[in-house]
Amino acid sequence: MNLTITPWMPALTCCLATLGLSACGGGGDDNGTGGGGSATLQAEIDRLFPYVPNQPLDVLFQCARSNSRLTYYFGLSPDLSFVAFFETDTYQQVSFTGTYTHGNGAIRLVSNPNPVLLLDETTTRITPHLGLAADFETPLMRCGAVAHGYNDPATTGFKSYGCPLINLGPQSAEDNAFEFDDSTSPFGVAFRGGIFRQRDVDVYLAGGPTIWRGYGIYRRVGNTFYADFGSQFPDHKLLKGAFANADQQVSVEQLEPERGPCNRR
Repeated sequence: MNLTITPWMPALTCCLATLGLSACGGGGDDNGTGGGGSATLQAEIDRLFPYVPNQPLDVLFQCARSNSRLTYYFGLSPDLSFVAFFETDTYQQVSFTGTYTHGNGAIRLVSNPNPVLLLDETTTRITPHLGLAADFETPLMRCGAVAHGYNDPATTGFKSYGCPLINLGPQSAEDNAFEFDDSTSPFGVAFRGGIFRQRDVDVYLAGGPTIWRGYGIYRRVGNTFYADFGSQFPDHKLLKGAFANADQQVSVEQLEPERGPCNRR
């Protein structure tokens, strides 16, 4: 992922702060067999995107450190370099660079000399999602993928969709919306390969909907996409869908596609 840092944005929006770290990237480790996941869909994903360990990475991670309340972003590039950036509690935006290795089942991150954070950490766990090293932990840090560079660049770019109401009943309904490749991410970095979902379940007598918001990653093959949201949503961990009409519409197999496509907005 060729991360180009453009003029920094004034506010930092992060799922770590609002949803908890396990909500970012791959999230939970049930591999699609629990938490609303589908073992059949997981098997299809594993066949299409087999995980190959110990390879250079093209992934943007969002991380939390055990001794800090800040949110860190690490963009690991195929040339074995990384750029890290974060915002301090006094709203100062900071970045630094470094190098990494990925071998023997572990990722080691070493920062170049900088006055901000002297980093030399090795993973104790790596969890694949969608064929990527999407989740990892070090003794002081836990990270989840929020973007990657493995989709065809010709098909990427910000897209937002609103979906028809589903699960319609006399007293409730569900509304969904999706965003792909968010172009308004922190520090001016586009989250290519990232996906956002909002799910509103409105129980009419409750006086207002229950709202879930979550970030994940997706991979696209032709017009078909696969998304992994980890453990953020109570209904589905994994989603499969299809783009149509020159990406003006998208349908999701798990969300009653017979009610009509989600339309671009």
